[in-house]
Amino acid sequence: MNRKILLVLMAAMMLLTQAPAQTTAQENAVGHFTYCPYLAVLYSLYSTSDKSTGANKLQLGFGFETEYRFTKLFGISAGLELANFGVKGHTTISDRYFPSLSIENEYKMKTLSLPLMFNLHPLASNRLSLRMGLQPGWLVKTDSEKLSSGGMCFVLPVGVAVGLSDRVRLELRAQIGTSNLEQRKGYVELYQRTLALNMTYVIR
Repeated sequence: MNRKILLVLMAAMMLLTQAPAQTTAQENAVGHFTYCPYLAVLYSLYSTSDKSTGANKLQLGFGFETEYRFTKLFGISAGLELANFGVKGHTTISDRYFPSLSIENEYKMKTLSLPLMFNLHPLASNRLSLRMGLQPGWLVKTDSEKLSSGGMCFVLPVGVAVGLSDRVRLELRAQIGTSNLEQRKGYVELYQRTLALNMTYVIR
């Protein structure tokens, strides 16, 4: 009988000691900054206002974000991201002299963007984050003769991040937006749909 009572007391003590531990990660984050460098693997689908379409190969990006937690559930983050993009496609031109003329083209870009994200942390362990925000950016380099640096891009990112451990986080982020890319004459508007897989290291 004494053994049963002892086992019950031990189990109760374990539950009492574990209950606060489950909320420690979320509560301790309130009022503090988190610093997150990350590596991004990006895949994009593009269509443009000059009637060219195409899909790019996998590209790499690098970024850094810092988050400030206002409450256990809510935080805001801001950062910098440098990413490579490229797309090959064709433009179809038709008029009364040339019924159908296909022109091959290629866009290669390097963009610098500022992701501004609103973060929701529904789990006490901080292992799940729901994210959405705004991401303005600029074209800083291009290898294409049709484009020159200085073009503006603007995307709306939505993501889900899962903590693989206390230090490593994996995020799947969808980005939808447009880019006005400066040409020698006029502009080309690039409609961007990107999936990004971010591997993040968390520094608290």
